[in-house]
Order: sequence, then C-alpha cells, then structure tokens
Amino acid sequence: MQEFEILQHPIRIGLVADTHRRNPARGLPQVLLDQFDGCDLIFHAGDITERWVLDELEQIAPVHAVIGNNDSFELLKALPEERHFMSGPHRIGLLHGYSDMAKRATTAKVWTLDRMSGVVDCAVYGHSHQPEIAERDGLLMVNPGSPTDHRWAKGPTCGILDVGEVIRARLIEL
Repeated sequence: MQEFEILQHPIRIGLVADTHRRNPARGLPQVLLDQFDGCDLIFHAGDITERWVLDELEQIAPVHAVIGNNDSFELLKALPEERHFMSGPHRIGLLHGYSDMAKRATTAKVWTLDRMSGVVDCAVYGHSHQPEIAERDGLLMVNPGSPTDHRWAKGPTCGILDVGEVIRARLIEL
C-alpha cells in the first residue's frame, strides 16, 4: 500500500521539472520564479541536477521533489523516486518518469501511466521535456516541461496545479 503525505486543501502547486542546472551563478530564470509567486507548494519532478536549485525554489514556497536520472549523488541519497499526496479527496503522484526499471517502457508517459494508474487521480512527471496535460484511463497526467532546457518543445515552460473541488492543471509558456 502506498503512503500518502497530507497536503492542505485547497492548494496551489507550482510544477517544474528538468531544470538541469549545475552552475548556481546561472540561477533559475526570474520569469519562472515570478510564476510561482503565490503558490502554496512547488513540486519538482526530477532532473534538478544540484541541491542549490531546490534551495532557490524554497525561497518562494516549500518544495517536494523526486530524483531524476541526471541528479547529483547528494540528491540521489536524499530524494525518493516517487511521492504520493492527498489534498482533500484528491490523490496526487509525483515522479520523474524514468528509472532503471523504466528502461523497459517506451516513454516517460507510458512509465508514469503504469506506475500511477489506479494509485492516484493526478500524476506529475517530467523526463521528456515535453509539456503536456492529458487524461489517460482516468488519470490526469501533467508534464510541466522544462523552464531551462526545452529541447524538442516550442520553448521553456512550467505549470500550475490548482487543487480544490476539482484538480485544474495549466501550462505556462515562459
């Protein structure tokens, strides 16, 4: 059985993944930090790379994070692969979308669906750098993309999850 951390309800959660920042002199984009102003929490879906990224986000709101496949050894020791949360009646999962076991899955989306379907109502994931909000088999799947390394996406993005009577997700182009 999954262990669920209890969150306040209602709640606004800033969503970020795949920051891939090693050098703290570069910092995080101010436009990203501005989008999270007023959030109660921030979820980071892995590939944080270094601890200072979480420290910077924590200046805005408490951060819950999971490990990604490009994170430092320090983060690997400190963060879990998955987290599960309850906010009111809603169950929310957080994972990166990649692990050693996920090598068998074709995409981060497939791995997330496999891990989270039937466990949570909404899954936040990363890894692909592809921002998307989709519903699959009753699971709301949210990938905020990347604010710093958008690769195949149109541009840098993040997301917001508003959890009230219903869960509403939105993507933000930075």
